[in-house]
Amino acid sequence: MIPPGFELDINIADFASRLLGASETGPRARIIAQVVLDRFPATTATIYILQEDDNGPFWSVKASLGEGAEPDPTVNADAGTLGAVFQDPRTVVFEGSNLVREDYAHLNVRRTVKSLACVPLLHGEKLVGAIEVLSFDEPLQLHQIEALAPLAEIAAASLVSSLAYEQERHGSLTSITRLTQFYDIEKVFSSTLEMDELLPIIGAKIREMLECQAVNVWLVQGDESVRLMHQSGQEPTTQEGIIQKGGEGLAGDVSDNGEAVLIEDSNDERLVRRNANVEGDGVESIIVAPLLDKGSLVGVIEAVNRLDNAPFDEDDLFVLTSLNESATIALHNASLLLAERKVEVLETLVRVSQEITSTLNLDRVLQTIVNSPQAVIPYERGAIALDQNGKYKLAAVTGLTQVDADAPDIAPLNGILRWVMLSEEIVHVRQHGDEIDAARPETRAKFQAYFESSGMRGFYAVPLSDDTGRVGVLGLESPDPDFLSAAHLEILQVLAGQATVALRNAQMYKEVPFISVLEPVLSRKRKFMALEKRRRTLLLTAAVAVVVFLAAFPWPLRLEGDAVVAPVHSAQLQPEIEGVINKVYVREGDRVARGQVLAELADWEARAKLAQ
Repeated sequence: MIPPGFELDINIADFASRLLGASETGPRARIIAQVVLDRFPATTATIYILQEDDNGPFWSVKASLGEGAEPDPTVNADAGTLGAVFQDPRTVVFEGSNLVREDYAHLNVRRTVKSLACVPLLHGEKLVGAIEVLSFDEPLQLHQIEALAPLAEIAAASLVSSLAYEQERHGSLTSITRLTQFYDIEKVFSSTLEMDELLPIIGAKIREMLECQAVNVWLVQGDESVRLMHQSGQEPTTQEGIIQKGGEGLAGDVSDNGEAVLIEDSNDERLVRRNANVEGDGVESIIVAPLLDKGSLVGVIEAVNRLDNAPFDEDDLFVLTSLNESATIALHNASLLLAERKVEVLETLVRVSQEITSTLNLDRVLQTIVNSPQAVIPYERGAIALDQNGKYKLAAVTGLTQVDADAPDIAPLNGILRWVMLSEEIVHVRQHGDEIDAARPETRAKFQAYFESSGMRGFYAVPLSDDTGRVGVLGLESPDPDFLSAAHLEILQVLAGQATVALRNAQMYKEVPFISVLEPVLSRKRKFMALEKRRRTLLLTAAVAVVVFLAAFPWPLRLEGDAVVAPVHSAQLQPEIEGVINKVYVREGDRVARGQVLAELADWEARAKLAQ
């Protein structure tokens, strides 16, 4: 006869071997439940793990085998029969007749319960779980349940090791996931060099990584203050555009000392000051880290309020600091592009300035002004209208050497510039969708029709005027309503000043007496001076030789032939209105004086119209 317990020993060895074959908690829990079910057929075996969260300890179901009962996924640690094991971790059997439904409310049963047994799973002296056996046919005996003690001891150890394995694996997977996210974020940060596009990407990605309510991106200004350049999410204590210095806020303090800050307590004095003027929920927890580029401060990033309402911790601060390293590299590259563009802009301004100041030819100055700035300003079409002694004239349009103000594609622009000429202020109108961005209703109505007919969505006009008076107006337009950035507007202010001076000089030069005669002479002189020295010498020698020859051998200047006597000066008279000449008061050869009436037009047609 096989001694009692020998079969149990063999089962225990097999049981331990099967547990070693599984690494995770779920499969091991099912093996434990199956062994219990094999020893107690016609029952339901459930394996619980004791866990804890912010609300306290609770039982978590890891496996349940058998028919007749379905346990809830989680159960409060002190609830019902499991609560008795939590309070006193020892094997216990409950008779079904002595139980009320509330004692096993965590079980959804469809049959009458005969017995309910609980076996604690102890790892050393620590309660880590429990085995629950539910019988519907026969009552369970305490000594039968206590025979599971060796199984329970091995089961507890195996579940503890599987939980540790899963925790370690989860940590490894989390690290791998975080590294992958860091790699992806570096790729995303490096996907653009446009500062306006990069700042929203940095804010959104950091907010996504930290799972927080808002992220504020501050950048250092020239006076060592920091300006909030972008805010991802909603954070009521700040708004884009505000500036802080040391002592004026967390961002200012971090920019001053370069040290990261972690605030977990909403009662912290710094958060109390920050939330002073906020109604409702403010900042409960915050982490602030500097953006450092080779030891130099670039900016500051704030992360506000975790979405799970838990305070930030050191791990979160480490993540933010690591992300800031990638963000700093991206911001550095974007700043290099901005610096390069500034150099390009300055070079373009210098080139345009040289071109328009190197000549007094009005047409050339006009063409340079409307065409050259396209290298740095993304406008579709530019135009200049001049004020010539109080009269309006459309003088130049981008891409056209000759301007026909009445042409179908030019006439609408000509009308807009004529209207703008009446104003002494800058006109900047944009259309987003159906909305016209203009303060006056008249302006909105006028540009609504103009944008609809021309296809443009953005218009900018700057007056060209100096101390002497108004020179004209420079207008730019584009299908993109936001084609002008703040940097472009600064460029246009400088360009407008240069253009005003150049146009004024060209107009004054054109009004110089005999300039039409002198200009060809000066032009030929410049061409002559541009010749090689040897060639100039030969030409001068030839000219001197010709003069000496003519002086020594004069040619006869008497000419023979027919001659016609003609007046030295003639004047063409043309009335300002059409009509029929009624009387002529002078004849050919008569001498006339200034202001003398020469002829009279018939006025019957004018009188008839007046009578009507």
